[in-house]
Formats: sequence, structure tokens, C-alpha cells
Amino acid sequence: MLTGYKVLGFDLETTGFDHRSDRIVQFALIGSDVDGSHVNLQSLVNPRVRIPPETTRVHGITDADVRGAGDFAQHVAGISSMMEDSVIVGHNVLQFDWRFLEMECMRAGVEAPRPRAIIDTLVLARRLRIPGRHTLGHLCHRFGISMDRSHRADVDAGATLLLLWRIMQAYPDRFKGSVDDLLDSFSD
Repeated sequence: MLTGYKVLGFDLETTGFDHRSDRIVQFALIGSDVDGSHVNLQSLVNPRVRIPPETTRVHGITDADVRGAGDFAQHVAGISSMMEDSVIVGHNVLQFDWRFLEMECMRAGVEAPRPRAIIDTLVLARRLRIPGRHTLGHLCHRFGISMDRSHRADVDAGATLLLLWRIMQAYPDRFKGSVDDLLDSFSD
């Protein structure tokens, strides 16, 4: 189903939960290009605002860590180029990560990237009625995916991509046809 596409696990770490007022502090795009070659684009991002201590306790990223990282405007061209016409895979990506990305693009005065498709593993887990909690950590544990440093964009992006593969293997009858068929079958 995903053969012939650039498929990228995508995750962000941020200063908080509100895409209107909080900022991105780390991004990761990890996966494979159309030809199967490995893709890994990730960086810390200077949010130009203070990172709250309670947020640092979650992802471990401090103001000192992002000081020389460059703000979002310095990273957006690379992010957009990588995402263009790709299949983006993320956990809660539609309600969280994508909203942050769109808002940061608006602040930078550029259009948001236009991926071929966005696959949200949280939506898949809910629609497939996978038993148990649907957090990334719980689902990864259920499907035997190790996450040594969760809440870091690179680890979470890679884990989400592996989670999609494991879900596809566990529910093969739900993953037949094209990417468009998949999106149609899981849409509201």
C-alpha cells in the first residue's frame, strides 16, 4: 500500500499544548524516500520564548539546549521540502502536531507543506478498537516496540512509523488497496 511513496514518521516537541500560543522546540521526520533510501531530518528549534519547567520535565529540552538552534523560520524550507507529496505518519498528528506546524508556518509567513496523505495512528487505533489505552507508549508496548527515550521527536517519530507497520501486519484485511482507500476507510 505504501510502496512507491516517501513515508515519514513525524513528531514535534513543543513549549506546551496550545498551538495558538506555544511553539515548536524540536521536530523529526524519519522514514524512507520513494526509492527506499533512509530519510532522517531532525533538529532542535529555538522557540524564541521560555520553555516552561513543567514542559522540560516531559521532553527534557531546556532553554540552553535550543539557544543556538535557529528559529522555525530557519527550518521551515527543509521541513516543507521533505514533506511535500509524502505520506506523513504520526500519533495524534491531526489534532496536535499538524496544528502546530500550520501555526508556525503562518507565523513565518509561508504556506504549510502539502503532503500526499497524513495517517494518524491514534485514529487508526481507535477505529480498529485496539484494546487498552491508545497513548503512543501503551500502543508501542502492546506491539513490542521499544521506546528508550519517549517524548523526544526522533524517538517518537520512528516509533510511530514502526507502530503503523505493526498495526498493518496485525490487521491486514483493513490495509488493502491504495493510500486513498485507507484514508477513506478511516475517515469520519
